[in-house]
Amino acid sequence: MTAWVGAEIAGSVANGIIEGVALSVLLWLILRLTPRAAAATRYALCGLALTFVAALPVAQGWLPRLGATAAGAGGSGHGGSLLTLTAGTWLIWVLGAWALGSLVLMARVGWGLVALGGLKRRAAAAPAEVLERFEGIMQGCPGRRRARVLISDDVAGPVAAGMVKPAVLLPAFLVEQLSDAELDQVLTHELAHIRRWDDWTNLAQKVVEALLFFHPAVIWIGRRLSLEREIACDDWVVGLAGTARPYATCLTRLAAIHRATPQLAPGALAGRPQLSIRVEALLEGGRDRRRRSSRGALAAAAATLAVTVFAAAPLAPVSVALPARPVSLARAAVAAPALRAAVARPVVAMKAVRPRRVRPRAPLATVEARSVAPVSAPPEPAPLRVAPAPAMVLYVVYVDGGDAGWIRILWVHAIPAQAVNRT
Repeated sequence: MTAWVGAEIAGSVANGIIEGVALSVLLWLILRLTPRAAAATRYALCGLALTFVAALPVAQGWLPRLGATAAGAGGSGHGGSLLTLTAGTWLIWVLGAWALGSLVLMARVGWGLVALGGLKRRAAAAPAEVLERFEGIMQGCPGRRRARVLISDDVAGPVAAGMVKPAVLLPAFLVEQLSDAELDQVLTHELAHIRRWDDWTNLAQKVVEALLFFHPAVIWIGRRLSLEREIACDDWVVGLAGTARPYATCLTRLAAIHRATPQLAPGALAGRPQLSIRVEALLEGGRDRRRRSSRGALAAAAATLAVTVFAAAPLAPVSVALPARPVSLARAAVAAPALRAAVARPVVAMKAVRPRRVRPRAPLATVEARSVAPVSAPPEPAPLRVAPAPAMVLYVVYVDGGDAGWIRILWVHAIPAQAVNRT
């Protein structure tokens, strides 16, 4: 049972990776064809695609598979598979490495939550003038989620510390070096993260990346999702400030003092390659800078992705099957006459035999049947007295021609007499 479950999991994940990569290619094509779409729309589309990719391995077991056939020895066998792997010791090592890697990365996510809470606990209250400016920004930004402004010596740049009791963390020297306009832009960007609930969506993204850390589609979509999240918050700043060039200048100044922060704390700064893309997007003219996603464009793209997922999920290009193993029959007295008949006339099918009902005159005989060698002529069967059989016995006899005609009983099933009478 455990081996069968492992083979099913391995087959579903392998097919989910292939189909997820195909879905990420489709997402890349959609983003390529819509370069001027709102970042909020592109962000929502990336989040939807990541959800589909994460759900594909699970959907493998729910949706019917095209060309699927029952595997003779169990496992996730499919008649239409392009590649069939036989489960073995390698499967245990692969699943064990996956579990260990996911456990380590999930522990890292938990550490990020703890570190984020520690930053907020150790932070001090911001000066009164900063609190006043931030209160005015909260009144001008859409949304009702409130936050605090705290001063922390543990961060080198602005950080949106969300989750429970969200707060914006600022280093003390940053408040002194930035102008009032630049400080407003930084606070607006961090408040946008909180009002958009980016802290919770970022947590969900990190959990998916921890569980499917080896998935190339999850890695690529996760990076794209992080980029579009920051660009969407930049659009909030530009929408309230009215101009993009001063904010682009502010970002370049902040980049010089950036230092790594906990992974669950989105902020105005990121890696230098991402920062250059954001500055280029700020200075690009003609791009849609709406703070909300376009429902029509998002619905059309989401429908395209959903149809692709529904069409791809039943396909199973890879299957993992268990090796065929003969099943020994411990007690098969009722099948002994059929076994002797199979020696004389081999069969390769499932056959139904109704045992003879004879009044018992002796104890029930027992036959150990593992394998029977073919004989030139069936011997005269000795009289065999059996107890009244309360059931019909269905059995499968497998004849391997390459093994000198040895016969193996693969499966035996007893049907209750009540079911036989009803049929």
